[in-house]
Amino acid sequence: MHNIKPYPKMRSSSTKSENYRNWFETPQSSLRRKIESCTKIERQAKHIIFFLGDGMSIPTITASRIFKGQREGKTGEETQLNFEQFPNIALAKTYCQDSQVADSACSATAYLCGTLANIATIGLTPNVLFGDCIGQMNKSNHVSSVLAWAQTYGMWTGIVTTTRVTHATPAGSYANSADRDWENNKMVQDSGQNPDTCDDIAEQLVLGDVGKRLNIIMGGGRRELTPVTVLDVESNQPGKRTDGKNLIETWIQSKNATSAKYVWNKEQLFNVDLSQTDFLLGLFSWDHMDYVADANTTADPSLAEMTKIAIQILSRNPKGFFLLVEGGRIDHAHHDSKAQKAFIETIAMDDAVLAATENTSKCQTLILVTADHSHVMTFSGYPPRGNPILGFADKSDVDGLPYTTISYANGPGYKHPGANGDRYDLTNDPLNDKDYKQMTGLPLIEETHGGDDVCIFSNGPFSHFLTGVVHQSIIPHVIAYAACLDIPNEEYQKGPHCSSAYSGKHTSYSGENETYAQYPETCCQKVYNAK
Repeated sequence: MHNIKPYPKMRSSSTKSENYRNWFETPQSSLRRKIESCTKIERQAKHIIFFLGDGMSIPTITASRIFKGQREGKTGEETQLNFEQFPNIALAKTYCQDSQVADSACSATAYLCGTLANIATIGLTPNVLFGDCIGQMNKSNHVSSVLAWAQTYGMWTGIVTTTRVTHATPAGSYANSADRDWENNKMVQDSGQNPDTCDDIAEQLVLGDVGKRLNIIMGGGRRELTPVTVLDVESNQPGKRTDGKNLIETWIQSKNATSAKYVWNKEQLFNVDLSQTDFLLGLFSWDHMDYVADANTTADPSLAEMTKIAIQILSRNPKGFFLLVEGGRIDHAHHDSKAQKAFIETIAMDDAVLAATENTSKCQTLILVTADHSHVMTFSGYPPRGNPILGFADKSDVDGLPYTTISYANGPGYKHPGANGDRYDLTNDPLNDKDYKQMTGLPLIEETHGGDDVCIFSNGPFSHFLTGVVHQSIIPHVIAYAACLDIPNEEYQKGPHCSSAYSGKHTSYSGENETYAQYPETCCQKVYNAK
């Protein structure tokens, strides 16, 4: 039983222009699209694009969809994000080896390296506990990433992120670290370890076997690669390194000046000759890149722009490419209980997904969109259709005070009761302010991750293998199968699509008036046979 009051008069205005035929035709159109599409492409994936929305929980996707629609003047609920149109979807479990709720480090090890790890560790087996420097440097404890497997195959590789390029998600593709915070030598030293023994993450990015072979590195975090004696070109703040190493200069000197470019702003990036560039290092901020809502769009590129440029460079390799793209600041906004910024970051990543689909072939490109973990943001109440997603859902039937549709189970948005013990009155709060902190149930300095499953949306070759409820660690194994990659020190049977003699699997379905056929040269071809 529940005490819901539908308020029909209040709700009628938002739906009066819609009728039965509208809602009957919508699923019919969706069904026709499914009939006319091919969801089983069984040929080798030449290109892999892996989108990771850090902290992009299912409620985040739903609320971002509505927020996007409402910004476009619609009621919002009917809006679709670009990646929601992908034909295949799965739910992924996100726990760590030693934690019921994951962080971005152990989850990166799962979805990039194919195995579970301990919380806050990257690219290591569960034999290595958090902060274990000796265990980190024992190569028998290392696990490699699917990006490294792609390099071995001959693919060009890249990472694009809105966080520091040494942050947990991108680091999962090239680093092995017992502490995700060991982004520079001083952080290793401050934890009581010897940075001469324990390689920091920035060093592994520039000097490591996988990092130094990355063709594309774009994001923020210049401070992790520069010494304290060097002031940042934009912020005028010193670097973080105390070992005197300028790893940006090291990267530049290690590459051929003709085919490698370093850039730190949008103008420089847009002036790069993409047809002549094999290696690109773009660091656009001292720390993380700015939130989209705060960004100077004339100075810094968007995630979509970086993604498009990365694809244009990587596509020149005849053996294909692997690209990891992270919308990393969704997570940061949630930790601050700033839901609007989280939604804007989600929409920005969705724009990058659109850029990827427009610049690649579905027949050759496996595109995945997923999250590393959830957050404790919730979407509740009984707001009427079209109600502002950042607005009030209703008033409490206990104290008569309003509550918002979006709230958090915990975090810094906690509103302390008044002197008389009454609940804080939200009536005059600036709910539409981009930095407004949503109400939370429990006060914490930072909001926490959630332990619920996250979605995997996928499109392209063998994306139909990513359905159902799966362990997060299956993702790199499916990618390896689709792209015919070898997994180091492992033996498994590759699919028939990996054979040079394979001409493609031909599958057909005969309906009442038509036959559907799949051919390797056309990916998916519909053939009509009148009966």
